[in-house]
Amino acid sequence: MSVDFCGPFCARRRYICRKMSLFSARQIILQADVFSPYLQKGWKSLFGKVDHINLKKYTLYLGSVYIQKKCCHNEANPGESAKKWTPAFAGSVLEKMRAEDKTFYSVSVKDVIQKLQCLSNAQLPADEIEELIRESPYFLQGKNIEPVINVLQEHGFEGRSIFDIFMSYSRITDEDPSNLFDSLMFMRKLYKTDRRFNNALTACPEMLTLTKTEINGRIRALQDLFKSDDVLDLTVRSPHIFFEDFETVQEKFDYVFHTMGISQRQMMYSDMFNYPLLHMQTRHTFLERAGFYKKIKKDKGEINTNPLLQDILRLSDKVFAKKFGNMTELDYKTFAQYFVIELDSMNE
Repeated sequence: MSVDFCGPFCARRRYICRKMSLFSARQIILQADVFSPYLQKGWKSLFGKVDHINLKKYTLYLGSVYIQKKCCHNEANPGESAKKWTPAFAGSVLEKMRAEDKTFYSVSVKDVIQKLQCLSNAQLPADEIEELIRESPYFLQGKNIEPVINVLQEHGFEGRSIFDIFMSYSRITDEDPSNLFDSLMFMRKLYKTDRRFNNALTACPEMLTLTKTEINGRIRALQDLFKSDDVLDLTVRSPHIFFEDFETVQEKFDYVFHTMGISQRQMMYSDMFNYPLLHMQTRHTFLERAGFYKKIKKDKGEINTNPLLQDILRLSDKVFAKKFGNMTELDYKTFAQYFVIELDSMNE
């Protein structure tokens, strides 16, 4: 059954939107099956019989329309954008792109102007758009840039967030808008809160290329290593954990947990899964041999004076060497080179 958005039904939509908060709109999207019967009951009392309405479909529509209205800015002034994105500018962009990649011959000057205009209308400043062209130009080849932007806006992504997504995953403009919407709905339900949802997607929009089965499988595997409540926060801090071979993830966990003797709680805030295993091994061994780290025997009441894992991993080579042993960056890099040779000889 189709939904009639004309006449009295538009009045219903306006009435409900006036009563709805942004939080409520997102909750309605997340729990359409739950909210639909309640909306049906309320509409019947206000407007009479509504049995002909596809309530779940309309509930999703209502929530997304309200989010777009509240979260997105108005379109940029068309005249102002037209002055910026001239045929001469678009032509110079294409000339440079075609010199580097012949596939850009399939893109016309008109296409470039239209796509740049779409980004302007999404409230991306001109300097950010030009940065996109320089650093991640493949969005210009996408066939669905306008509907993709619309879908992102429906889920609350604004100018800067859209810029971050395009910078990390410019091929998103080739995504089917319907599939993209479904993927975003799944991710929103998975992360439960707007903060986690937005942070995860802007940090690693490539997550949208994963299937629901792949995501759920990795979540279940991580729940064997960390508390269930911590796993989602962990994937927000280290979203690329979805893409790494799980054997490598397990090796990192085992080294930090068993060899270094560090708890899961400290792991959560160290971003350890963003670093190679070799980096962890080199830093830890350096500290051990310099006398700044030892494995704590809690059953004997030893006090933990070891540096925090985040300090071990995050500091630059220069700061790390200076802080632990008052050494130079060259001293540390020399140690790291010899340590690799040592590991290779041990593995032979």
